[in-house]
Amino acid sequence: MRKRSAQIIAVCGGSGSGKSTLARKFVGAAIVATDHFYKSLDKLDLNPDGSYDFDHPSAVDLEACAEACQNLQKGEDVWIPVYDMRSSRRMGTQMIPAPTNGIVVVEGIFAFHSPLDEISNLRIFIDTPVDQRMARRIRRDVERGRNTLETIKHSIHVEEAYTRYIEPMRLLADLVLMGDEIKGSIGI
Repeated sequence: MRKRSAQIIAVCGGSGSGKSTLARKFVGAAIVATDHFYKSLDKLDLNPDGSYDFDHPSAVDLEACAEACQNLQKGEDVWIPVYDMRSSRRMGTQMIPAPTNGIVVVEGIFAFHSPLDEISNLRIFIDTPVDQRMARRIRRDVERGRNTLETIKHSIHVEEAYTRYIEPMRLLADLVLMGDEIKGSIGI
């Protein structure tokens, strides 16, 4: 008897929308965060002003992320990069075991971008008001070592990128959830 392959659920939404929180609610699922597939600084192009744009889809190796998801879908354990947000560098690898419940969850701001959208069986978009996303982002980024003012200034760029690259992906969603309503766990 042939083993059924796992289903891939993509969870997308703005920065601070609740993607990681929702992904963790899938008990027994293999969870892949696209954040771990950010490219190291030496692999990114500089903007004309000398800064890096981490809010552009090209900043993430989405092909490698999709490959990891497909291997998990086949029931294989995978090794993925460990990305450190403070240093903007990859800091080794970590193993993600194959799912015990037949579900792979890929979550991140670019989870609906190609090639991830082509391999997903279900796409969930989390729609969270900008003020809630910003409050969550400030709390998270301060924990990561940024100061509040720096995070607020950067939020202008983050929201511009959201409007350009993330919000249009809502049209691809099979299900739209409000980010302030994510409660409980999902056992499948």
